[in-house]
Amino acid sequence: MSREENDAHEKFLFTLEWLLAVTRRYSGRLEFGLAHIDFENPEVLGDAYGAKQASHKLDEVLRSLRKAIRKTDLVARDGTDFWILLPHAPDEEKLVDRIREIVEIASQGGLQIVERDLSIFPFPSDTSELGADFTAIEFLAHLKKNHSTLASRELSLPRRE
Repeated sequence: MSREENDAHEKFLFTLEWLLAVTRRYSGRLEFGLAHIDFENPEVLGDAYGAKQASHKLDEVLRSLRKAIRKTDLVARDGTDFWILLPHAPDEEKLVDRIREIVEIASQGGLQIVERDLSIFPFPSDTSELGADFTAIEFLAHLKKNHSTLASRELSLPRRE
């Protein structure tokens, strides 16, 4: 991960930590959304392209997402996971359609060989399993693990050869 990408990832986590702290302090709902894109099975990408080229292709997806979304939205990549933090979340249907379109276009360079899952989460989500002082990383892992029950919307883009 380049220094720029690492800085963007740290900025994303810092902002998410801050939002989690605010929601703990004030129980009112904030108008935020959180989207997760998971490029399933990194081994397939590694076998097909080699680790370095697969990482490069995922970086292209990251750049495409950052260019295509609003300036107020934050995007972070962690391996094959992409997270998008959306202040004042737009209409969910439009958001899903836009992200799907971006991922499909960005995947045309070869990443369509793996299934890609898209989940949209309301913010804040159920965190009762995490206890009181969880971190942003623990929160994201919780969402990823429990996406089928916590997501307000899910979409799977099938694998294509």
